[in-house]
Amino acid sequence: MGIYSGELSALGGTWQGTRMRLRGAPLFGLVAGVGYLTRDAFAAIWRWLFDLADIPFAWFAFDLLGFAALGAFGWTFAVKRTSPFALYTLALLPISVVVAALTVDSDPAFLGAAVKMIVPLYAGWCLAGVDLPAMLRVRRVLFVICLASIFGIALDALMDFPWSGLSVDQFGVSKTVDKVWSIDSVTRVGGFAGESTAAAAVALFAWLMIHRKVAPALSVILGICVAAACYVATSRTALGVAVLATGWIAAEAWLLAGLRSKSAHRFLATCSFALVFLPLVLVASASALSFAEMSTSLTSFEQRIEASWQYPFALLAQRSPVSLATGCGLGCLNFPARYSEWASLLQPVDNFYILSFAMFGLFFVPVLAVLVLTAAKGDDRTKLLLIATINLYTFFLEGFSPSFTLFTIGYATSGMHLLQLGRSVSGKRAQGRFEDFQTAA
Repeated sequence: MGIYSGELSALGGTWQGTRMRLRGAPLFGLVAGVGYLTRDAFAAIWRWLFDLADIPFAWFAFDLLGFAALGAFGWTFAVKRTSPFALYTLALLPISVVVAALTVDSDPAFLGAAVKMIVPLYAGWCLAGVDLPAMLRVRRVLFVICLASIFGIALDALMDFPWSGLSVDQFGVSKTVDKVWSIDSVTRVGGFAGESTAAAAVALFAWLMIHRKVAPALSVILGICVAAACYVATSRTALGVAVLATGWIAAEAWLLAGLRSKSAHRFLATCSFALVFLPLVLVASASALSFAEMSTSLTSFEQRIEASWQYPFALLAQRSPVSLATGCGLGCLNFPARYSEWASLLQPVDNFYILSFAMFGLFFVPVLAVLVLTAAKGDDRTKLLLIATINLYTFFLEGFSPSFTLFTIGYATSGMHLLQLGRSVSGKRAQGRFEDFQTAA
């Protein structure tokens, strides 16, 4: 178990001295990913323009790209390549929807929003074996949007945009684009994305995707700019991740050459999964530690330990004890549930893995095991660093929004769909598995 299939998959989809052309599932994944990136980076502008044109539901046109990628993923990885983990993760989708309908609500708006929420993950998985930032045009798009996100945050801190205060109604639920709350008396700003966490996430992950494809000095400078933007946006989680990632990149470039190796990146990515279990330790020691007394800036962290991380399990134990094993279904405890009977029960969970366990129950355990195996066997250093930073980022945030964050999670962990049970596949069979990739001189 856990052997990468074929020589091409071991290379992570890169070809030295060649240009990569995509077709099939990777192409659908790329188009969907660029769509999510463009929408999330300029979400407030899109909302404003669609509202002016009186076509608010045009917002969902971007999601059609994701559903196309979902179909392509199913056909390519489950049907043609019979990847065991693609089959498993695809089977989880209808199962979790049925569980959500039986446990929470059968309202089509809720179930549709739940499916729409998870689709970016499958779009990212479409890019298994692909070195996305190695493609010049994609790298340019990521670079430009990273800079635009940084600029948008800086500009928003100095002025009010014309869309400030815009209220959007979707299926009876309103959302306002505005600077609505603050941390330590500092107003949060969302730039062109309209929401501080989303703007910081776009800048952070767009930079991390391209960091190995630019000169180390430029990568470090861009990382510092991303960190500054996260500071202005008061997205402290993204700020911490940006600072640590910048330090790692600088260290491997100029101080510790050993950090450049694949083994060092594998070690970092694999060890980062310890963060999945750390909340259990912190919750168990909550009575002995008081982070708020150490620093007022840690108050929200203490609230996570004492309330938000425990809330899903306390709620399920009270309302649906069987859900502690089966999960409460897709979207049951985050934003899709606003369209359900559980809307009044929603509270922040602020941890990707806790929320995933709450939604999928024990069905999520095999997925987690394969994610760890993917990190241990991975060869793409960009994806390995993404896995490490994602695990740190989602330790404090749920990670299911904005869509580009979930797409990044899918892209970083897409190697799981190249893993095979048993012996590896080689020769013509390995080449056949990658018929969706072509190289050109």
